[in-house]
Amino acid sequence: MFIRSSGGLDALALAKLSLSRMEFRGRDCSGVAWLEGDEIRVVKDSCPVGELFARHHLGSRPTGSVLGHTRYSTHGKADPRNAHPHVDCEGIVAVAGDGALRNYEDLYAELLERGHRLVSKSDFELVPHLVEESVRRGSDYLGAFADAVASLRGIVAVAALFRDGSAAAYTSHQPIYVGTGEGVLAVSSTLSGLYGIATRFSRVSRGEVVAVTSGGEVAFYDLSGRRLSKELLPYELEEPLVEADGFPHHMLREIYEVPYSILRTASAVQSRYLELASKIVLRSNRVFVVANGTSLHAGMVFSYYLSEMSGTVPVVVSASEFLLYHLDGLSVGDTVIAVSQSGETSEVVRSAYEARLRGATVIGVTNNINSRLTRFSNIYLPVAAGPELAVPATKTFASTLTLLYVLAKSAAAITSAPSSRTLAETWEEFEKLHYALLGELDGIRAEADEASKLIAGCSSGYVVSRGITYPLALEGALKIKESAYVHAEGVEGGELRHGPIAILDEGMFAIFIEPLEPSAAEDMFGVMEEVVECGSPTVVVSHSTRAKEVLGAGVRAIRVPRFERHFMPISVAVALQLLAYSLANRKGVNVDKPRRLTKVVRT
Repeated sequence: MFIRSSGGLDALALAKLSLSRMEFRGRDCSGVAWLEGDEIRVVKDSCPVGELFARHHLGSRPTGSVLGHTRYSTHGKADPRNAHPHVDCEGIVAVAGDGALRNYEDLYAELLERGHRLVSKSDFELVPHLVEESVRRGSDYLGAFADAVASLRGIVAVAALFRDGSAAAYTSHQPIYVGTGEGVLAVSSTLSGLYGIATRFSRVSRGEVVAVTSGGEVAFYDLSGRRLSKELLPYELEEPLVEADGFPHHMLREIYEVPYSILRTASAVQSRYLELASKIVLRSNRVFVVANGTSLHAGMVFSYYLSEMSGTVPVVVSASEFLLYHLDGLSVGDTVIAVSQSGETSEVVRSAYEARLRGATVIGVTNNINSRLTRFSNIYLPVAAGPELAVPATKTFASTLTLLYVLAKSAAAITSAPSSRTLAETWEEFEKLHYALLGELDGIRAEADEASKLIAGCSSGYVVSRGITYPLALEGALKIKESAYVHAEGVEGGELRHGPIAILDEGMFAIFIEPLEPSAAEDMFGVMEEVVECGSPTVVVSHSTRAKEVLGAGVRAIRVPRFERHFMPISVAVALQLLAYSLANRKGVNVDKPRRLTKVVRT
C-alpha cells in the first residue's frame, strides 16, 4: 500500500492502520519505506506489522509519503532480506509487490550479468532494478515504471515510491484500489486497506497504472500511456465486512480468489526446480504420493494427470497408511511426493522424514515454504496460493491441483521432447481458465445457493462421480461434512448400484458430478434416473445441459464452464465449495472455524 498525507496527518500511523487491515493477505514479513528529504528510508523485518513498528521504534516521522507491505512468503522464506519494500542500487525507487513472476529466473540472470546487487530471494526485488535501468536510459520515473512492469510476466500488483515524492502502481490481473479522504490519498491492494482512511475510492483494473505526482495529483493510464477516466465512488464498506475484505466469511473470499490463486501458482514455480522434480519422478523405481484430507484428494487427481500424460503410475496413499504399510519397503531409487498445504501435517511430515532416512527422494508440495516439510524434502515446489484463513481448504486445493498439473505437464514434456513453448502454452491455458471462472463465479454461486435449498432438509447424502472427477466426489463430500456438519459420502458412480443405492429416499440427497469420459457419462445418467425415482433430492454439477434435458425440472443443476478435461477438476471444485458454503450458511455454521477442526493437524 501507498499513503500520501498532508495537513499534519501522520503518514506512518495511517500506513500502520492500513497494513493491519491487510494482514489476512500474509504477515510473516512486513516493511515500510518513506521519504526523508530526497532520500528513501526502509525498515523491514520478518514479523507482523505491529511488531515491526514496536521493534524498530517507528513513531511519528516528518514524512508525507509512505510505501508499506505485509507479506506471505512464496519466493524466498521469511527473512528480513526477502521482506518488501525493495530498493535499487542507486536509491531511486522503493517497490512493494504481490503475486509471482513467471520470468523471474531469466530477469534475475540478466540483472546479475549487468552488475546489479541482488540480495534477496524475492522475485519483486528485480522491479526496482529494472526501473533503475530505464532511468539510466533517460526515461522519467513514470515512464521507467511503465517500462519495468511491461517486462514482467505472471500475476503482478506492484507499487513504487520515487525519491522525488512521486509514486505509481500497476496491476496485471487482480484489482487494486485508490482511495481519497480529508488530507490523504491511499493506494491499496485490498478494499479493506482503505477502511478508516478513505471516503471515496476508485478501482484500478488489469493492465492499468495509477500515477501520483510529487504534488499529489492523481492520473490513470494504460501501459501504452493512454490516459483513462476514472470516477471516484463513495467508500461504504461496513465494519463487519472489513476483516474478510468485503465478504461475510473468509471461506467465501477465498473461493472468489481461486481464479487469481491458480495464476499465482502457475507463475511461482521456477522452471529449473520443476524440471529437476520431473526428472526425479521419471527416473524413479516407484513413485508414492502421500497426503491427508483435501491434499490426498488432490494427489488422486494427480495420479490421473501423471499416468495419462507421462505413463508413470504413482501409488497414492494416505500418510497414515503409508507409515504402516509402505515405509519399510522404501529404498534408494524410490520417490515420495509429500503433499501438505500447511507443510506441518504430522503424518505427512513424518512420512517425508522417514522416507529420506531410508534413501528415498522426497519432493515436498506445500503452501508454506517456512514449514518442516520443506526442510525435510530434497526439493520442494511452492503451492503459492497465499494464506488461507478458513479451515475448509478452497483456493489451496485449486492451487495444489494447478501445481500438480504443471508437474505432470513438465514430466510429459521431458518424455516427448516438445518445443520450448510448452510451459508458455500452459500459462495461456490457465489464463483462459482464470477469465472463464471470473466471469462465471456469481452465476455458479447463485445456482449453488438454489441447490442448497433442495438438500438442506436432508441429514445425509452421496456425492457421486467417475473417472478423473471421482476424487472430486470425495472432496465434495468432505467439504459438506466439515463446512455444514451434514453427513456425506463420496461414491464412485459404478459402485452406487452395488449397495449404496438401497438406502436412498426423500431424506437423503444425491449430488452427481457429470463424468468427463463419454462412456462413463452415458452410464451415469442411467444411474441418475434411478436415483430420481427413489425420491432423493438430486443435484447435478454439470458442464452440459443434458441433466435438465434427461432428468427434468425437479433436479437442480449447477453449470460449470467447460475446459480441456484436465482443468475440469478445478472448475468442479469451485462449484462444490460454493454448494458446501451455501449449505453451511443455511445451517448456521461458522464456516471459517468448524467445530473440532483446525487448519493444521499435528497429531
